[in-house]
Amino acid sequence: MKKYYLIVLTVISVSLMLVNCNGNGNASADKNNGATEGTINGHDWVDLGLPSGTLWATCNVGANAPDENGDYFSWGETAAKEEYLLSTCKYFDYNNITKYCNDPGYGDNAFADNKTVLEPSDDAATANWGDGWCLPTKDEFKELIDKCNWMKKSNGFEVKGPNGKIILLPLPGYRVTEPREVGMNGYYWTSSLGEKNPSFAWKTDFTGKRMLEEGRYMGLPVRPVCKK
Repeated sequence: MKKYYLIVLTVISVSLMLVNCNGNGNASADKNNGATEGTINGHDWVDLGLPSGTLWATCNVGANAPDENGDYFSWGETAAKEEYLLSTCKYFDYNNITKYCNDPGYGDNAFADNKTVLEPSDDAATANWGDGWCLPTKDEFKELIDKCNWMKKSNGFEVKGPNGKIILLPLPGYRVTEPREVGMNGYYWTSSLGEKNPSFAWKTDFTGKRMLEEGRYMGLPVRPVCKK
């Protein structure tokens, strides 16, 4: 009889442990449960203690480790390719933009949908990592730059949040036909359309600790985020 009660108590204890975890045995990012680290769809995130509550992935899309550059994407595209040119840019053919256009002067036949943030179907983070992940907005990346301590390392920037947690951001440079400025600068896409005109989108510039606008055709890496 004692052995029976011992087995029952063990089963109950294990069940209670599983209730506090998601299907992968990691803290749920939806409720967060006060956790500072967790996993969504097999990809790890870290809570840096930022005011917005944004949770940052530990790797770039296409990378297997934090210090790997990963894949390059044109803005609004979800797959890597051989060449990043105006002629190969989705939704954009010189002055004939067919999506994400807030100026009819640049739209195809005066087209304008006034969309200024990437939809999930055009978000390289969501498309490759699944629901829950997305590209950071301009404001979310600016918060990372303004609210964290950045230290240059041999393999990138070590970014320490207000709570002491750390992520590493490598310096993949950019790509047109071949990667350029690798190890020199960190240009990462945001999900935010540019303000100069709709042929541009916002990106980071780690060396200058600032945000810049870049042509949507350019090949840049992606560091996903999720929310509590």
